[in-house]
Amino acid sequence: MGVKNHDPELYGPFEAEGYELVHNFDPVVPEDTKQRKVLYVPQSAKHGTEARAEKGRKFRAALNDIYDVGHWCAAADDVQYMVDKLKVGPELEELWMLGRSEGVTVAASSQEPVDIPLMAYGMATHLFLFGNADVYRAKRMAELTGLARDITEKVILGLPEHEFLYINRKTRKMLRSKVIGV
Repeated sequence: MGVKNHDPELYGPFEAEGYELVHNFDPVVPEDTKQRKVLYVPQSAKHGTEARAEKGRKFRAALNDIYDVGHWCAAADDVQYMVDKLKVGPELEELWMLGRSEGVTVAASSQEPVDIPLMAYGMATHLFLFGNADVYRAKRMAELTGLARDITEKVILGLPEHEFLYINRKTRKMLRSKVIGV
């Protein structure tokens, strides 16, 4: 699920990998196309209140359908926008709380560590945190991991561009990426 309609850097590679960009979501995949990949994209690029309400209705319906059908991977790009502007926080929280038992995986991303339901962090099994030079934001990101906050904050503050800190919350292991050969 993506909210950025005009993002060829994102959608071009998805299409090249066989994803189908659609404006309406049908969670039931016909038997003869079980391997079909779908990325749900809202129809309108308008940012007015009415357009946001329509996007919210579409996402809400898709989230409920995914939950009801089960065995899906839902990738929500820009959770902050989806929760704050599209008002689908309760549906996302239900997926984070109960989705795992229904075979639903949720991969969520956000630009900022604020205005995101705590379920996104509390129920997460894997975290990927990118560098942020803002001490307040780095501190907030470290707090949300629930692990070695002082170390996590220090690593986040020192990460170069395109590198990240990976945290496996089940094993409590932290790994730092390293860009080589650039």
